[in-house]
Amino acid sequence: MRKSCTAIVFFSAILSASGAKAQTNPCLSNIVYTPFQTSGAKAASTSVACAVPQVYSRNGIYSDATTEAPVLHLQLPGAPLTGATIAFNDYLTPLNKDIATSIALLPVVSPAAGISFIFDPALGVFSASTDGFGPIFSERASTIGRHRLSIGASYQYQSFSSLDGVNLRSFPTVYLQQLPNPTVCSSDPNETGQCAGLRDYLVATNRIDLKIHQINTFVSFGVTRNFDISISVPLMDVRMAATADTRVVLNDDGFNFLSLISNQFFPCATVTVGQLCLHQIFSNAQHAFGVGDITLRAKAHIKSWEHAGLAVGLDVRIPNGDALNFLGSGAVGIRPFVVWSHGGRISPHINLGYQWNGKSILGQDVTTGTKGSLPGDLLYSVGAEASIVRRLTATFDLVGQRLFNTTVDSLTQVQVPGDRCSGCSPAVPAPSYPVTTIASSTSSYGINNAALGVRFNPFGRLLVSANVQLKLDNGGLRSKAIPLVSATYTFQ
Repeated sequence: MRKSCTAIVFFSAILSASGAKAQTNPCLSNIVYTPFQTSGAKAASTSVACAVPQVYSRNGIYSDATTEAPVLHLQLPGAPLTGATIAFNDYLTPLNKDIATSIALLPVVSPAAGISFIFDPALGVFSASTDGFGPIFSERASTIGRHRLSIGASYQYQSFSSLDGVNLRSFPTVYLQQLPNPTVCSSDPNETGQCAGLRDYLVATNRIDLKIHQINTFVSFGVTRNFDISISVPLMDVRMAATADTRVVLNDDGFNFLSLISNQFFPCATVTVGQLCLHQIFSNAQHAFGVGDITLRAKAHIKSWEHAGLAVGLDVRIPNGDALNFLGSGAVGIRPFVVWSHGGRISPHINLGYQWNGKSILGQDVTTGTKGSLPGDLLYSVGAEASIVRRLTATFDLVGQRLFNTTVDSLTQVQVPGDRCSGCSPAVPAPSYPVTTIASSTSSYGINNAALGVRFNPFGRLLVSANVQLKLDNGGLRSKAIPLVSATYTFQ
């Protein structure tokens, strides 16, 4: 009863102090391009989550509706031009949602102490365990011991290079215009007037650079011999940049029509605000630094054998970090877990848990400001540590996640309009043909990494660790390698 009350007080105090703030600054959308507003226009957001949706800013793509057959133009953003509202198919927003969801569910380093203390009934005292220093990304069943205190910090760096197997450094998108009046255009076999202009489309080669530096501080305290509590507080530095090398494909007698308005266009390399061209490189970069989501943990050792133990625990994630800046998830997360471990010179361990997640702005389109549920997340790890010498152990873990019913991205092909014959009578358009783009669907997928590390006890109760995670598959948002260093100190 006493340890239960302690845990309730511990969790309640942090929950009341965190005060998760509401997100009230969603991004503008680039997918529906509205006429430029000279007054009252909402400014673009500087949030990291808006780097991709706002890569074209408000007026980077522009449709001139002053002619019978409108043509698409590209320009540097910010010019007070007027034009028709034009809508495109949307590929970047679902991709951005997948990135946001993956970041919200990134696993953190275990806050448990490396040096644990066990009770020696023969001597009637606690002594440091001789079964190694424990895993880095997993738990072991033993606790740190009654009234023991451990403090520590870790640093890890992640540079994401792929999403569901798609290379983030180079991937294509295609933007097709939506018909303003499909009935009229479908009854116009020669596609004259505005129906002809809607054959123009955009193609882009995109690059997304996303880097996260994370310093994670944690404290663990042994309430009783078999029960401890922990708190983990991350400090995040997030940098995201998006680049779209975009060009207009003119399919409405493009050469003849362009020759009539050539005086409106400028070389794209020298274009300034308000000047138009058919090829342009757009970019948007954002940066954020701050405290991430706090994680609270309680763990109880419930069963002992001669050389093994069983423990159960509970993680509670507090949405303290700014979700729109990818500093936090934006939703409460609750993860019960179970741990089995075996002591000895070679010490295997198994962890299994399931995390329920609430609703977050990162679970939906950030341009709308609405919230959606983050997917359920099964977390597991299996591995072992081995004593090399008295003060040095090596660790190996297979660290995995399984995300259910979430956004998955892949390369696919879509049909784009063919060119409209110049000089033909009648001017029958050419057939459509396939072009590669990125697209999103809903599915479940796994993420598996191999974690290799060493832990060293240079003196006293200080423990330093080094680890690297290597990806084993392509699911989710991935780095090829994730290095980590950490240090903990346990007070007896």
